[in-house]
Amino acid sequence: MADAKKQTEKAKKVLNRFVGIDILVCHQPPYGSLDKVTSEFAPSHWKGKHAGSRAILNYIKSRQPKYVFCGHIHEGEGMKKIGRTIVYNLGVAGYRIIDI
Repeated sequence: MADAKKQTEKAKKVLNRFVGIDILVCHQPPYGSLDKVTSEFAPSHWKGKHAGSRAILNYIKSRQPKYVFCGHIHEGEGMKKIGRTIVYNLGVAGYRIIDI
């Protein structure tokens, strides 16, 4: 738990350096969006829970980049809007052609 808090604080500091960007590429999806763990191979204590990053969610809400590309939660593949930001979880696809 202490390590997770330490990593979250580190992520917040890094994200705060990015001002006025159009595209954010990150490993984890934002918390509550395209981040639900449903894999049969996931540990039972994670199944059905959101596993995204609250730091990334807060960054998106406050800075509203045009696009966010993420992965990590493979079963969360898809697209969702958070405010004006379009978030893509590429899941296991590895690439996607997007018309912008």
